[in-house]
Amino acid sequence: MNILIDFTPVPVQKVGVGIYAFNLARKIYELDKRNTYFILIQDDDASLDHLNCERLKVIKVKSKILRNDFMMVLFEQFIIPCLAFKYKISLIHSLHFSFPLLARAKKVVTIHDLTFFKIPACHRIINVFYFKLFIYLSSLFADKIITDSRSTLNDFLEIFKTDPRKTKVIYLAKNDSLKPDMDREKIEQVKKKYCIEGEYLLFIGTIEPRKNVKNLILAFAKFLRENNAYKLVISGKKGWHYEEALGFPKKLGLEKEIIFTGFISEDDKPCLLAGAKIFIYPSLYEGFGIPVLEALACGIPTITSNISSMPEIAQDAALLIDPLNIEELYLSIKRLINDIDLYSSLKQKSIEQAKKFSWEKTALETLEVYNSFHDPMP
Repeated sequence: MNILIDFTPVPVQKVGVGIYAFNLARKIYELDKRNTYFILIQDDDASLDHLNCERLKVIKVKSKILRNDFMMVLFEQFIIPCLAFKYKISLIHSLHFSFPLLARAKKVVTIHDLTFFKIPACHRIINVFYFKLFIYLSSLFADKIITDSRSTLNDFLEIFKTDPRKTKVIYLAKNDSLKPDMDREKIEQVKKKYCIEGEYLLFIGTIEPRKNVKNLILAFAKFLRENNAYKLVISGKKGWHYEEALGFPKKLGLEKEIIFTGFISEDDKPCLLAGAKIFIYPSLYEGFGIPVLEALACGIPTITSNISSMPEIAQDAALLIDPLNIEELYLSIKRLINDIDLYSSLKQKSIEQAKKFSWEKTALETLEVYNSFHDPMP
C-alpha cells in the first residue's frame, strides 16, 4: 500500500504535533517493511532527511507557501489530491485536524483536541472557523479518526454523532533520552547556557493563554514571599498572545526571579527537565499533554491540571489542581517543597507511570489502523 503522511503543518521548531509527527515517522520507518510511504514536509525542515529511501520518500514543499493561510488551504485541498493521484496513494494520514476532501484515497485524521470548540477564545478567529469546519467534516468523511486520549475522544463524541467504531485512541509518548538520574555535569552545562543559577521550578510549553502561564506566575509570586530559594524557569516558543505573559514578571517586580528561555531544543530538554525541582503545567486544556509525560519520565515531581487529558496521563503520579485556583496551585508548590515523603513518592510513581507510554506502541497501533484497510483504492 502507498501511504501519504502530511507533515506540512509541522514547523521546524517542533512542539506537540511536531514531536508526535517526527517520532511516528521514525518508528514507522523502523517497524514497517511492507508499505511504501510518501511524507510531505516543509523544505526548511531536514529532520527526516536521514530516513529518505525507496520505501519512505520525503517530498519537500516550499515553506513560504505554507506560511500563507490561503496558499496552505489551496495546497492541502488541491495539490495533495494531485500528488495522491500521481503516486497512486491508497491512504492519506493527516496529522493536524484538516484533510484533503477531494483526494481519492482512504482518509485517516488525527484530532489532537477540541479546543476550537471548548475554549475558542484561545485561538485566532480564522483558525477557529477553519478547524471547526474540518473537525466537523472529519466526523462525516474521514474513514478513521485517531485521538490522542480518551478525554479527547469523549469530547469529540459529545459534540458529533459519529460512529465510535471509526474512532481509535492512540496515546502519544516521550523520547527515550528523557530519563531519571541524568549526568549532573551535563545538567549544569545546560543551566549555564540558559543563565539559570541554583534550584528552579520549571514550565515547558508554548507561551499562549491556554497554557495559563499568568496564573503560574501569580502562584509562584505568592510562594516567593515565604521561600525565595527558587527561580521559576518558563521555557517554550512564543505563541498566540504571548505578550502579556512575557511582560507580567516586570509588573510584579520579579524579572530576576523568573527566567524565560525561549524555545529549547530536544537535545537540551532532558537536562533542563532533570535539573528541575518541580515541573508545573497548569494548562486549561490538553488533548494529551506531552510535557507532563516528559517530566514524569525524568522522575520530576509534577503539578498539573485536574481537567481534560492530564489526569488520564498522569494518574496518581502527579498532584492534580484546579488551574484557575491560584491559591491551590501555590499550596501545591509549597506542599511538594516541604513534604519530603510526598516528594519521594511522586518521584518513584512518575517513573513507573511514564513506562506505560512509548513511541513504538504509538506507531504499532497506528500501523494497525493503516493495515485495517484491506481493499486499498487503485
